[in-house]
Amino acid sequence: MDKKLLKKAEKLRDELLASAQTLGIAILSPSKEGSILPDIGFAPFIRHEGCFYIYSSDLSSHIRSLIAGQAVQFFLIADEGHSPNIWARVRMKFTADVMELDRDAPEFHLILDKIGTAHGPVMELIRDFTDFHLFKITPVKGSLVTGFAAAFAIEGAEFSITEHLRQG
Repeated sequence: MDKKLLKKAEKLRDELLASAQTLGIAILSPSKEGSILPDIGFAPFIRHEGCFYIYSSDLSSHIRSLIAGQAVQFFLIADEGHSPNIWARVRMKFTADVMELDRDAPEFHLILDKIGTAHGPVMELIRDFTDFHLFKITPVKGSLVTGFAAAFAIEGAEFSITEHLRQG
């Protein structure tokens, strides 16, 4: 892989990870009529020790799907207001291992404190709501797009770039 292209991709990946505040969640869910429909949601997140953490309500169908253990894909995308080209926004999508953390888990309150620090005082309001669940999301593999003809395979919690993708 071209070292200059790799260095640019790593820089854009790191900028996306540093600037994004919401994690997209995409799930295929069965409808009441029996068909399979896409379900997309968003959740504020923090990154801690290479993992993403979200704290969201099960009133959202995508959170109920996470609780049920359905297959899911996650995504991050650069803010369109700060992107030089709307067609080529920096973005990544990935699969992950998902684990719900119980309220009595040792790290539960530490993570909620970190989410509150990152996203503001609303955490103190929702902290004890029983419909909210804390999820630890450990990235496995996916793709990173940094521009036209600049798509890469990524792996692991650090989103290591493993390959320049050249075929659709």
